[in-house]
Amino acid sequence: MRSEDRFVEAVRALLPAGGPVILGPGDDAAILQREGGLLAVTTDMLVEGVDFAAEEAPEAIGRRAVSVNLSDLAAMGAEPEALVLAIGFPKRRGPEYPLAITRSGAERAAEFGARLVGGDLSDAPATVVSVALWGRPSGHPLTRSGARPGDDVWISGFPGRATAGLDLAGRGSASSAAERELLAAYRDPEPRVALGAALARAGAATAAIDVSDGVGVDAGRLARASGARVVLERTRLPIAPALADYAARAGADPVAWLLSGGDDYELLFTALTWPVPPARASR
Repeated sequence: MRSEDRFVEAVRALLPAGGPVILGPGDDAAILQREGGLLAVTTDMLVEGVDFAAEEAPEAIGRRAVSVNLSDLAAMGAEPEALVLAIGFPKRRGPEYPLAITRSGAERAAEFGARLVGGDLSDAPATVVSVALWGRPSGHPLTRSGARPGDDVWISGFPGRATAGLDLAGRGSASSAAERELLAAYRDPEPRVALGAALARAGAATAAIDVSDGVGVDAGRLARASGARVVLERTRLPIAPALADYAARAGADPVAWLLSGGDDYELLFTALTWPVPPARASR
Protein backbone atom coordinates (compact mmCIF):
# COMPACT_ATOMS: atom_id res chain seq x y z
CA MET A 1 0.00 0.00 0.00
CA ARG A 2 1.37 3.42 -0.96
CA SER A 3 1.93 6.21 1.58
CA GLU A 4 -0.92 8.17 0.01
CA ASP A 5 -3.29 5.26 0.60
CA ARG A 6 -2.12 4.88 4.21
CA PHE A 7 -2.73 8.60 4.75
CA VAL A 8 -6.28 8.27 3.40
CA GLU A 9 -6.95 5.40 5.78
CA ALA A 10 -5.70 7.52 8.71
CA VAL A 11 -7.93 10.43 7.66
CA ARG A 12 -10.98 8.19 7.36
CA ALA A 13 -10.46 7.05 10.95
CA LEU A 14 -10.68 10.69 12.12
CA LEU A 15 -13.99 11.50 10.44
CA PRO A 16 -17.43 11.03 12.01
CA ALA A 17 -19.90 8.70 10.36
CA GLY A 18 -23.32 9.68 9.08
CA GLY A 19 -24.65 13.06 8.06
CA PRO A 20 -24.92 13.94 4.38
CA VAL A 21 -21.81 11.92 3.44
CA ILE A 22 -22.70 8.89 1.34
CA LEU A 23 -19.10 8.18 0.33
CA GLY A 24 -16.11 9.82 2.03
CA PRO A 25 -12.33 9.72 1.50
CA GLY A 26 -10.82 6.79 -0.35
CA ASP A 27 -12.51 7.00 -3.74
CA ASP A 28 -11.97 9.40 -6.66
CA ALA A 29 -14.54 11.83 -5.24
CA ALA A 30 -16.82 12.18 -2.24
CA ILE A 31 -20.57 11.72 -2.65
CA LEU A 32 -22.94 13.88 -0.61
CA GLN A 33 -26.71 13.68 -0.26
CA ARG A 34 -28.29 17.11 -0.75
CA GLU A 35 -31.91 18.23 -1.08
CA GLY A 36 -31.52 18.41 -4.85
CA GLY A 37 -29.97 14.95 -5.09
CA LEU A 38 -26.48 13.51 -4.98
CA LEU A 39 -23.40 15.72 -5.31
CA ALA A 40 -19.90 14.53 -6.26
CA VAL A 41 -17.02 16.64 -4.90
CA THR A 42 -13.30 16.33 -5.59
CA THR A 43 -10.08 18.31 -5.23
CA ASP A 44 -6.55 17.95 -6.54
CA MET A 45 -3.44 20.10 -6.87
CA LEU A 46 -0.39 20.46 -9.09
CA VAL A 47 2.95 21.47 -7.57
CA GLU A 48 5.91 22.94 -9.43
CA GLY A 49 8.89 20.60 -9.43
CA VAL A 50 6.66 17.61 -8.64
CA ASP A 51 3.87 17.67 -11.23
CA PHE A 52 5.31 20.10 -13.78
CA ALA A 53 8.58 21.83 -14.60
CA ALA A 54 9.23 25.46 -13.65
CA GLU A 55 9.38 26.45 -17.33
CA GLU A 56 5.97 24.90 -18.16
CA ALA A 57 3.62 27.34 -19.90
CA PRO A 58 0.91 28.69 -17.56
CA GLU A 59 -1.78 27.82 -20.11
CA ALA A 60 -0.75 24.16 -19.99
CA ILE A 61 -0.72 24.20 -16.18
CA GLY A 62 -4.26 25.58 -15.99
CA ARG A 63 -5.70 23.09 -18.45
CA ARG A 64 -3.99 20.13 -16.78
CA ALA A 65 -4.99 21.17 -13.26
CA VAL A 66 -8.65 21.22 -14.27
CA SER A 67 -8.38 18.05 -16.38
CA VAL A 68 -7.11 15.91 -13.50
CA ASN A 69 -10.11 16.96 -11.42
CA LEU A 70 -12.50 16.35 -14.30
CA SER A 71 -11.04 12.84 -14.52
CA ASP A 72 -11.94 12.22 -10.87
CA LEU A 73 -15.57 13.10 -11.54
CA ALA A 74 -15.51 10.96 -14.68
CA ALA A 75 -14.51 7.97 -12.55
CA MET A 76 -17.64 8.53 -10.43
CA GLY A 77 -19.91 8.85 -13.46
CA ALA A 78 -20.59 12.50 -12.63
CA GLU A 79 -21.10 15.46 -14.94
CA PRO A 80 -19.18 18.57 -13.78
CA GLU A 81 -21.00 21.78 -12.84
CA ALA A 82 -18.67 24.26 -11.12
CA LEU A 83 -15.17 24.72 -9.72
CA VAL A 84 -13.00 27.01 -7.63
CA LEU A 85 -9.31 27.50 -8.39
CA ALA A 86 -6.56 28.62 -6.00
CA ILE A 87 -3.07 29.64 -7.13
CA GLY A 88 0.12 30.23 -5.17
CA PHE A 89 2.98 31.66 -7.25
CA PRO A 90 6.19 33.72 -7.00
CA LYS A 91 5.33 37.39 -7.59
CA ARG A 92 8.35 37.76 -9.86
CA ARG A 93 6.34 35.92 -12.53
CA GLY A 94 4.03 38.91 -12.83
CA PRO A 95 0.23 39.28 -12.76
CA GLU A 96 -0.33 37.81 -16.23
CA TYR A 97 1.01 34.42 -15.08
CA PRO A 98 -1.84 33.47 -12.71
CA LEU A 99 -4.34 35.07 -15.06
CA ALA A 100 -3.16 32.79 -17.88
CA ILE A 101 -3.52 29.75 -15.59
CA THR A 102 -7.02 30.82 -14.60
CA ARG A 103 -8.13 31.64 -18.14
CA SER A 104 -6.98 28.32 -19.57
CA GLY A 105 -8.43 26.39 -16.63
CA ALA A 106 -11.81 28.07 -17.04
CA GLU A 107 -11.78 27.35 -20.77
CA ARG A 108 -10.98 23.68 -20.13
CA ALA A 109 -13.80 23.40 -17.60
CA ALA A 110 -16.25 25.02 -20.01
CA GLU A 111 -15.50 22.32 -22.59
CA PHE A 112 -17.20 19.88 -20.19
CA GLY A 113 -20.03 22.13 -19.03
CA ALA A 114 -18.45 23.41 -15.79
CA ARG A 115 -18.13 27.03 -14.73
CA LEU A 116 -15.43 28.76 -12.69
CA VAL A 117 -17.16 30.41 -9.71
CA GLY A 118 -14.29 31.59 -7.48
CA GLY A 119 -10.87 30.93 -6.02
CA ASP A 120 -7.89 32.42 -4.23
CA LEU A 121 -4.46 33.88 -4.96
CA SER A 122 -1.35 33.89 -2.78
CA ASP A 123 2.38 34.56 -2.89
CA ALA A 124 4.45 31.36 -2.75
CA PRO A 125 8.07 30.29 -3.35
CA ALA A 126 6.91 27.96 -6.17
CA THR A 127 3.74 27.62 -8.19
CA VAL A 128 0.92 25.54 -6.72
CA VAL A 129 -2.48 25.21 -8.39
CA SER A 130 -5.38 23.68 -6.46
CA VAL A 131 -8.82 22.96 -7.89
CA ALA A 132 -12.05 21.91 -6.17
CA LEU A 133 -14.73 20.64 -8.52
CA TRP A 134 -18.25 19.36 -8.06
CA GLY A 135 -20.96 17.85 -10.22
CA ARG A 136 -23.96 15.53 -10.35
CA PRO A 137 -23.79 11.76 -10.88
CA SER A 138 -25.51 10.80 -14.14
CA GLY A 139 -26.95 7.65 -12.58
CA HIS A 140 -25.93 5.48 -9.67
CA PRO A 141 -22.42 6.73 -8.76
CA LEU A 142 -19.51 4.59 -9.89
CA THR A 143 -17.12 3.59 -7.11
CA ARG A 144 -13.95 1.57 -6.69
CA SER A 145 -15.86 -1.16 -4.84
CA GLY A 146 -18.33 -3.46 -6.53
CA ALA A 147 -16.10 -5.49 -8.86
CA ARG A 148 -16.98 -9.18 -8.70
CA PRO A 149 -15.37 -12.45 -9.77
CA GLY A 150 -16.17 -13.01 -13.42
CA ASP A 151 -16.24 -9.32 -14.38
CA ASP A 152 -14.27 -8.20 -17.40
CA VAL A 153 -11.67 -5.45 -16.91
CA TRP A 154 -11.66 -2.51 -19.35
CA ILE A 155 -9.41 0.48 -19.85
CA SER A 156 -10.09 3.57 -21.94
CA GLY A 157 -7.54 5.00 -24.33
CA PHE A 158 -3.87 4.04 -24.42
CA PRO A 159 -2.25 4.37 -20.97
CA GLY A 160 1.50 4.67 -20.68
CA ARG A 161 1.74 7.46 -23.24
CA ALA A 162 1.91 10.13 -20.53
CA THR A 163 4.97 8.50 -18.96
CA ALA A 164 6.62 8.38 -22.36
CA GLY A 165 5.65 12.03 -22.86
CA LEU A 166 7.29 12.98 -19.57
CA ASP A 167 10.46 11.13 -20.57
CA LEU A 168 10.39 12.86 -23.94
CA ALA A 169 9.89 16.29 -22.34
CA GLY A 170 13.06 15.73 -20.34
CA ARG A 171 15.04 14.94 -23.48
CA GLY A 172 13.94 17.92 -25.59
CA SER A 173 11.28 18.91 -28.10
CA ALA A 174 9.16 16.49 -30.15
CA SER A 175 10.14 16.11 -33.79
CA SER A 176 7.43 13.80 -35.15
CA ALA A 177 3.66 13.39 -35.00
CA ALA A 178 4.08 10.30 -32.79
CA GLU A 179 6.27 12.19 -30.33
CA ARG A 180 3.83 15.12 -30.28
CA GLU A 181 1.09 12.60 -29.45
CA LEU A 182 3.07 11.43 -26.42
CA LEU A 183 3.78 14.97 -25.22
CA ALA A 184 0.09 15.88 -25.56
CA ALA A 185 -0.91 12.82 -23.53
CA TYR A 186 1.26 14.10 -20.66
CA ARG A 187 0.67 17.85 -20.91
CA ASP A 188 -2.98 17.92 -21.97
CA PRO A 189 -4.79 14.71 -20.88
CA GLU A 190 -8.33 14.10 -22.07
CA PRO A 191 -10.67 13.36 -19.13
CA ARG A 192 -13.20 10.63 -19.98
CA VAL A 193 -16.24 12.50 -18.67
CA ALA A 194 -18.60 11.31 -21.41
CA LEU A 195 -17.58 7.68 -20.93
CA GLY A 196 -18.00 7.81 -17.14
CA ALA A 197 -21.43 9.44 -17.44
CA ALA A 198 -22.53 6.88 -20.03
CA LEU A 199 -21.43 3.98 -17.81
CA ALA A 200 -23.32 5.43 -14.85
CA ARG A 201 -26.49 6.07 -16.83
CA ALA A 202 -26.48 2.56 -18.32
CA GLY A 203 -25.48 0.83 -15.09
CA ALA A 204 -22.89 -0.92 -17.23
CA ALA A 205 -19.91 -0.84 -14.85
CA THR A 206 -19.62 -2.61 -11.51
CA ALA A 207 -16.61 -0.53 -10.42
CA ALA A 208 -14.38 2.21 -11.84
CA ILE A 209 -11.24 4.17 -11.01
CA ASP A 210 -9.33 7.08 -12.49
CA VAL A 211 -5.90 5.88 -13.68
CA SER A 212 -3.46 8.48 -12.36
CA ASP A 213 -0.67 6.30 -10.92
CA GLY A 214 -0.42 3.55 -13.53
CA VAL A 215 -2.78 0.76 -14.54
CA GLY A 216 -1.13 -1.75 -12.22
CA VAL A 217 -1.25 0.51 -9.16
CA ASP A 218 -4.82 1.67 -9.69
CA ALA A 219 -6.08 -1.80 -10.61
CA GLY A 220 -4.69 -2.89 -7.23
CA ARG A 221 -6.63 -0.11 -5.50
CA LEU A 222 -9.85 -1.15 -7.22
CA ALA A 223 -9.19 -4.77 -6.27
CA ARG A 224 -8.63 -3.90 -2.59
CA ALA A 225 -11.76 -1.75 -2.45
CA SER A 226 -13.81 -4.54 -4.04
CA GLY A 227 -12.29 -7.40 -2.06
CA ALA A 228 -11.46 -9.12 -5.34
CA ARG A 229 -8.44 -10.00 -7.47
CA VAL A 230 -7.82 -8.19 -10.76
CA VAL A 231 -5.91 -10.14 -13.43
CA LEU A 232 -4.31 -8.13 -16.25
CA GLU A 233 -3.24 -10.11 -19.31
CA ARG A 234 -0.08 -8.67 -20.85
CA THR A 235 -1.03 -9.61 -24.40
CA ARG A 236 -4.36 -7.78 -24.16
CA LEU A 237 -3.07 -4.48 -22.77
CA PRO A 238 -3.61 -1.62 -25.28
CA ILE A 239 -0.17 -0.40 -26.37
CA ALA A 240 -0.30 2.67 -28.62
CA PRO A 241 1.99 2.43 -31.68
CA ALA A 242 3.59 5.75 -30.68
CA LEU A 243 4.38 4.34 -27.23
CA ALA A 244 5.77 1.07 -28.59
CA ASP A 245 8.01 2.90 -31.06
CA TYR A 246 9.34 5.42 -28.54
CA ALA A 247 9.93 2.78 -25.84
CA ALA A 248 11.92 0.68 -28.32
CA ARG A 249 14.14 3.66 -29.17
CA ALA A 250 14.53 4.54 -25.47
CA GLY A 251 15.38 0.96 -24.52
CA ALA A 252 12.34 0.74 -22.22
CA ASP A 253 9.48 -1.71 -21.74
CA PRO A 254 6.19 -0.07 -22.82
CA VAL A 255 4.21 -2.44 -20.59
CA ALA A 256 6.20 -1.28 -17.55
CA TRP A 257 5.37 2.33 -18.40
CA LEU A 258 1.70 1.38 -18.78
CA LEU A 259 1.55 -0.51 -15.48
CA SER A 260 3.59 1.77 -13.22
CA GLY A 261 3.69 5.15 -14.96
CA GLY A 262 1.30 7.91 -14.02
CA ASP A 263 -0.70 10.87 -15.30
CA ASP A 264 -2.75 8.97 -17.89
CA TYR A 265 -6.18 9.94 -16.48
CA GLU A 266 -7.92 7.13 -18.27
CA LEU A 267 -10.77 5.09 -16.77
CA LEU A 268 -10.27 1.53 -15.64
CA PHE A 269 -13.58 -0.21 -14.99
CA THR A 270 -15.10 -3.63 -14.55
CA ALA A 271 -18.30 -4.97 -16.12
CA LEU A 272 -20.08 -8.28 -16.58
CA THR A 273 -20.74 -7.56 -20.26
CA TRP A 274 -19.99 -4.68 -22.59
CA PRO A 275 -21.67 -4.17 -25.97
CA VAL A 276 -18.73 -2.38 -27.65
CA PRO A 277 -16.05 -4.50 -29.38
CA PRO A 278 -12.65 -4.36 -27.59
CA ALA A 279 -10.98 -2.56 -30.53
CA ARG A 280 -13.40 0.34 -30.14
CA ALA A 281 -13.51 0.36 -26.34
CA SER A 282 -9.74 0.82 -26.10
CA ARG A 283 -9.84 4.11 -27.99
